[in-house]
Amino acid sequence: MKRKHYVRGQALRSRLLRKQAWKQKWRKKGECFGGGGATVTTKESCFLNEQFDHWAAQCPLPASEKDTDPVGPEPLVPSPQPVPEVPSLDPTVLPLYSLGPSGQLAETPAEVFQALEQLGHQAFRPGQERAVMRILSGISTLLVLPTGAGKSLCYQLPALLYSRRSPCLTLVVSPLLSLMDDQVSGLPPCLKAACIHSGMTRKQRESVLQKIRAAQVHVLMLTPEALVGAGGLPPAAQLPPVAFACIDEAHCLSQWSHNFRPCYLRVCKVLRERMGVHCFLGLTATATRRTASDVAQHLAVAEEPDLHGPAPVPTNLHLSVSMDRDTDQALLTLLQGKRFRNLDSIIIYCNRREDTERIAALLRTCLHADWVPGSGGRAPKTTAEAYHAGMCSRERRRVQRAFMQGQLRVVVATMAFGMGLDRPDVRAVLHLGLPPSFESYVQAVGRAGRDGQPAHCHLFLRPQGEDLRELRRHVHADSTDFLAVKRLVQRVFPACTCTCTRPPSEQEGAVGGERPVPKYPPQEAEQLGHQAAPGPRRVCMGHERALPIQLTVQALDMPEEAIETLLCYLELHPHHWLELLATTYTHCRLNCPGGPAQLQALAHRCPPLAVCLAQRLPEDPGQGSSSVKFDMVKLVDSMGWELASVRRALCQLQWDHEPRTGVRRGTGVLVEFSELAFHLRSPGDLTAEEKDQICDFLYGRVQARERQALARLRRTFQAFHSVAFPSCGPCLEQQDEERSTRLKDLLGRYFEEEEGQEPGGMEDAQGPEPGQARLQDWEDQVRCDIRQFLSLRPEEKFSSRAVARIFHGIGSPCYPAQVYGQDRRFWRKYLHLSFHALVGLATEELLRVAR
Repeated sequence: MKRKHYVRGQALRSRLLRKQAWKQKWRKKGECFGGGGATVTTKESCFLNEQFDHWAAQCPLPASEKDTDPVGPEPLVPSPQPVPEVPSLDPTVLPLYSLGPSGQLAETPAEVFQALEQLGHQAFRPGQERAVMRILSGISTLLVLPTGAGKSLCYQLPALLYSRRSPCLTLVVSPLLSLMDDQVSGLPPCLKAACIHSGMTRKQRESVLQKIRAAQVHVLMLTPEALVGAGGLPPAAQLPPVAFACIDEAHCLSQWSHNFRPCYLRVCKVLRERMGVHCFLGLTATATRRTASDVAQHLAVAEEPDLHGPAPVPTNLHLSVSMDRDTDQALLTLLQGKRFRNLDSIIIYCNRREDTERIAALLRTCLHADWVPGSGGRAPKTTAEAYHAGMCSRERRRVQRAFMQGQLRVVVATMAFGMGLDRPDVRAVLHLGLPPSFESYVQAVGRAGRDGQPAHCHLFLRPQGEDLRELRRHVHADSTDFLAVKRLVQRVFPACTCTCTRPPSEQEGAVGGERPVPKYPPQEAEQLGHQAAPGPRRVCMGHERALPIQLTVQALDMPEEAIETLLCYLELHPHHWLELLATTYTHCRLNCPGGPAQLQALAHRCPPLAVCLAQRLPEDPGQGSSSVKFDMVKLVDSMGWELASVRRALCQLQWDHEPRTGVRRGTGVLVEFSELAFHLRSPGDLTAEEKDQICDFLYGRVQARERQALARLRRTFQAFHSVAFPSCGPCLEQQDEERSTRLKDLLGRYFEEEEGQEPGGMEDAQGPEPGQARLQDWEDQVRCDIRQFLSLRPEEKFSSRAVARIFHGIGSPCYPAQVYGQDRRFWRKYLHLSFHALVGLATEELLRVAR
């Protein structure tokens, strides 16, 4: 029997063990006799500067020389790095071509066609030439082209021509990391591109920035979070000038920016104010005229019908809809029918992650023996796999790679799959349930049949509107009540306690007493529903404040994304009520092993620490303590310092210079930062009327978006319901061209509608919404259940919206689904009733209990 050895990590044997013993011997000799130190390299020292008094995590070297693995964008401003010498660059990039006397575009010169051939194209496709010439003339442009029509060329060609004239940079904002990787790998060799996103280490980001500063990068792709947050891009003065900025998938500015990825609301503002961008290019494949108008206002683009027309469904797609009670069995029947049996590549979309896993397992069990390879003759190794955002990135890449290489026949995915998918021979796209919107449906079915060959798309619609109820849950989850909005406003605009006031002469001046108001394009001001008038004159010029994220989320019972969305609304308001800064850690704790004497000594060389100790009350019992904890944002606001400089000064307390050698040695001081918070600057002298105006503005925006989302859901359901078969039976053998054409006409009319034609209203006065029951038939039972629910949890302080959320199965930060979803007596019990009707009944019962 072999004797097993249990060791931690890889055991050293034979030659490696002897080498380790030899190193230890020479290290001991060096410590005793002062020799041999130069030839010894040991892992017990810092691998960055070879010192023995600290590890690499506490090394005082600049952050750019460390190799760390952050999980997301750095919330703190990094230490300033030395700027390498770059070629002399103009502060701004002038357009390549001038406009004519009446503002018309110049004729396309020969160098543009030569660059087009260099990129591997012989001629422009419809819409490309005009968009390229507008960008080369310095005119912001919004381009809506169908999927696969060559939108990427519209930023590649101008980027190539601008970089030829002078060293400059083209920014491309992309929503997904996988999409960025595909675009970088697909660029021609003449264009040098790089990426910056949250999945990179700090060393990788610094390497990319080094190339950018040296003007070795023509196209920089980055996510909105990397652009808006801290730690992404250095100041514009340290970078080459930006020729123009391209917003890929520009519909995200309108659809994803609210409550999902709020940083999209600030992308254009940051590009204008921080990066000095004046020319924008928006690219998208799915945008109604209403969405196009919204995106055009963000980009400051004058609306031109020929540049953003509808997003038609390709003629080679055959659409069908059916209403089946047993969706799983109907799916198996459809895939085993003549129409879908021999199709090689299929995408199935589900609205819930757990459904993707279940359907994929069902298909692997039931379809493997019945499937016959199609005309391509390929035999995929796997029948079906799931794909959703809850999977690790490595598993998602594996599934997508297998599908792209033809080794996987069916992908069962959520809407996270497919954006930027470059496979032309997808033969079918199926939807198990109602899609969230027409835009989502058109974008999904547009991934099929890009090679021009016939492709089939089928939608399974629940006959009783069960899928419509699920989508309504998501809409109500993003909404909030007026009380939560008012609490947020009180936290953002507390009463000002500063004693400094402006001189009377300065207050009476035309500009002296006014807070700086950014200049927005007229379209952007109209989007906010207010005149772009300057804000009222104020004595207080604003204070830096920190709202701890976790505490604020719990206090307001709102997700972090919803709170950030409301803060973005206030920043983008024409009155510029506040200024959002990068999120940061607000609390700092110093622990000195040398006791109070060391703490006092450190205060002599650290002004922030000295001010903190001076502000402590004399009767504070912690005066003799060896540790101190304080709020950095309050300290910075009271002294007028920069937060990044204060943080660097506090971090330097961990190191000290040796008098004789000048080597930095650790002092033993422990500096810890905690409490991640929203960081903003807001005035403190708002009147009660102004705060009420802000509350009304925010609550009005939230209510308007909720009404619009519910109206779109209702219209989407009614459109698909009008062309649906009672079952999938008629769709098994061949498609119905008449119903397919009717559905395409409905989609075309929706995308052609002008702004203001979209129906509003959350409920029809004549009856309940589709999929909902009449409240009068359930009112007594609902009231009884509300009273029982409140009596079972008397210690909780429920709001009416919280009760309605539980009855609809909507989790929130204070009432998570993991806790309240275990009681099935109330969770999701009244999903078939109107959410706002439940809020009204809960309000009445809460008032009755309070009496």
